[in-house]
Amino acid sequence: MKNRGLILILTLLLAVGSAFSMPSILGFRGVNRVLDARTIGSNQMAFSVVGRYWSSADKYDNLHYRPGGSASDTVLSVEDSEHLSQGYFTLDYGLTSFMEIAARISYVGTYYEFDLTPPRNETIGQWDGVHGMGDIMLGYKIGFTPTPSTEVLWLGLANWFMFAPTSNQIVDCEEYDGRFDDATPMLTMRQPSLSTGHTSMGIDGLVSLDLANVLPGTPLRLHVNAGYSKYKQTITFNDYRLQFDSTGRRTRADELLVSSIIEDNALDFGIALEFPTKFAVIYTEYSLKKYLDRDYYNHVAYFTPGIRVFSGGGIIMDFCFNMGLTAFDPEFFDFGHGLYQSGNVDIEDRDQRAPLPEGGTQDWGVAGSIAFSSDLLIKAPVTTGTISGMITDAELGDAVEATVSFPGAAVAAAISDPVTGFYSATINAGSIPVTVAAIGYKAASATVVLEAGQDVVLDFALEEQAGLGQIAGTVTEFENGDPLLATISVELEDTTITFESTPNGIFLFDVPEGTWTVRAEADAYKSASDIVVIEADQTSIVDFVLKPELITGQVISFDNIYFDSGSANIKPESYYVLDNMVEILNANPNAMVQVAGHTDSDGSSSYNQTLSEQRAASVFNFLVQRGVPARMLTTMGFGENQPVVPNTSASNKAMNRRIEFTVLSNR
Repeated sequence: MKNRGLILILTLLLAVGSAFSMPSILGFRGVNRVLDARTIGSNQMAFSVVGRYWSSADKYDNLHYRPGGSASDTVLSVEDSEHLSQGYFTLDYGLTSFMEIAARISYVGTYYEFDLTPPRNETIGQWDGVHGMGDIMLGYKIGFTPTPSTEVLWLGLANWFMFAPTSNQIVDCEEYDGRFDDATPMLTMRQPSLSTGHTSMGIDGLVSLDLANVLPGTPLRLHVNAGYSKYKQTITFNDYRLQFDSTGRRTRADELLVSSIIEDNALDFGIALEFPTKFAVIYTEYSLKKYLDRDYYNHVAYFTPGIRVFSGGGIIMDFCFNMGLTAFDPEFFDFGHGLYQSGNVDIEDRDQRAPLPEGGTQDWGVAGSIAFSSDLLIKAPVTTGTISGMITDAELGDAVEATVSFPGAAVAAAISDPVTGFYSATINAGSIPVTVAAIGYKAASATVVLEAGQDVVLDFALEEQAGLGQIAGTVTEFENGDPLLATISVELEDTTITFESTPNGIFLFDVPEGTWTVRAEADAYKSASDIVVIEADQTSIVDFVLKPELITGQVISFDNIYFDSGSANIKPESYYVLDNMVEILNANPNAMVQVAGHTDSDGSSSYNQTLSEQRAASVFNFLVQRGVPARMLTTMGFGENQPVVPNTSASNKAMNRRIEFTVLSNR
């Protein structure tokens, strides 16, 4: 048996397992019995439903069995079976990044199946058993990594407490089987009762090692647990000596009420190895419990291989096989009943023969679990990082209120706190240019290579600068004159400073004296620039009107471009609209635009088709005469075939008489 266990342990150390763990049977993040030193994470939650079935065989090759009414025993060779079913519901919650709490409730059914070997089957039933609520467990676990940069090593501590009601539902044997009489507690079973009013506690030290960070290309995770547990049971039953008269009739003699509070101290050890594949995790586990207060049959060990499949939705299913590695003698765990048949037995001997608090070693068992763990949900990949720091006066060290801009990055400028000088911005990863500008100070700049999920600290100490002037102005939208939130940049000799206009489109900031290029940019608009002369202590005004940036597929429709009735001649009141379109097109010199004419349904279809083509051509000629390159334009007439509203009224027909500009491309 020892060699067999050693071989299995060595096999375990060569096996494979996972990069993550689901709830263990204690509820904590772990494998099966072995716990993971890592915690589930702050505000993360996991729960599981576990079903386990165990089976064991009790063989008796020299069983003395006396049928009712017989005056002598019959010697039998039988194999009785024990069946144990367990159901658990566990709940785990991360209080902080380093601490989690767990709870578990259980339901237990334990049954004894008699081998009905003749003549035994004439007077005995086949099954005995009980089922009902088991124990309730509460516990906590803490874990941390001394290697935060790689998380190669995790250390942890778990502490749990279990409580159970006083049920004493000990399995009864229905008939004398050579050792017991009717209604005698069958304490010889591995799991003879649901509970005996026991309380228990345990504490375990945990170590988890990410071997992938030790042996590159080896995605293994190793878990080792070692700890101590203490159990208390209360067992009470009527013991007696069994006698037979000359006719074989059974009688009880020397009945004795036996009651004992049994305490067991145990050392616990477990080791597990996990290995991930694309869709599942394979793992192996060895666990050992050594009872310190028992002289014989005082340890219980299992070898457990299993597989765990998971989904991106946080659902995990687990299947494992448990193999018992230690012996169990059913005649030894009878609470001293066998010794009492031939002589007196003291309470210490009875305690040595009490059932083990968590049951003796089962021959084999299977288990299945379904669990949910929120920390396994597929999360959107992190694409941003954070740049933060302090803006201070280079000479005095005082905080400076400044504008921190990120030219070219799709993020608003940050304003440093005037009291502390602190600023912070979340930006998409990449090479990020940073500029800082403050009234009365020289502008400063730097470039940061920012990785996704990274926090970069970037401080600036600004130098005061004399000879500053101000630049002020507004940014508005071309078509309606509405204000725009825009980025204003000034290209100096050695750097570029950047500011943001207010939501009202107004900007005002200091720049050194000189002649500089000032540029205004806003989303969905073409940028605009101007050359501005800045004089010390003077304010220069520059206003920007930004024209829309044409987007491929965009349709710009006008029903206020008017023509003479039945003609393609453009009326003068339409010139303002078309002149605005000229400016938009000239601001997008790389665009290709289709000019399309549309009519209402008055007149014949062929007439309307010709008229729409002629009107599109008239608009084309107008735009080219105003300076739009002819290569940018094509024409198309659709006649009455594409109305935007039904031609059922004069107002609707006016809407259908229109010119549309469709952007074919803009590279």
